[in-house]
Amino acid sequence: MKKIIAIAAFAVLGGGLREALSLLVTWPQHFWITCLINIVGAFVLSLITTLLPARLPVSEAIITGMSVGLIGSFTTFSTFTFETLQSYQSGHSVSALLSIVVSIGLGLLAGLAGNLLSEHWLPEGEA
Repeated sequence: MKKIIAIAAFAVLGGGLREALSLLVTWPQHFWITCLINIVGAFVLSLITTLLPARLPVSEAIITGMSVGLIGSFTTFSTFTFETLQSYQSGHSVSALLSIVVSIGLGLLAGLAGNLLSEHWLPEGEA
């Protein structure tokens, strides 16, 4: 039950933060914010799941709440898909393809960077 409460609480924060960032720009630039959000989310998720529990006495419920609730509501595959499809259907096929490459490619690199950074910051032997 603690995990469910933590997920719900962090989801409110993640969803609110996502909406606040989305309000900064208008269509058709809106999907670039989604790319940025997904890339940042991939990086932060790596830190939450590797570095945070190794450095601080944080419960498993909080780690799950932050990873599933906060990052899960902050980043969304459905929004990425919808906005990329909208871009394509609006005749911006190059932007749609670029969005796919940037989101997935840089998202993977950001996740890797978060893992590598976490390993660097962990005490010797805990990586």
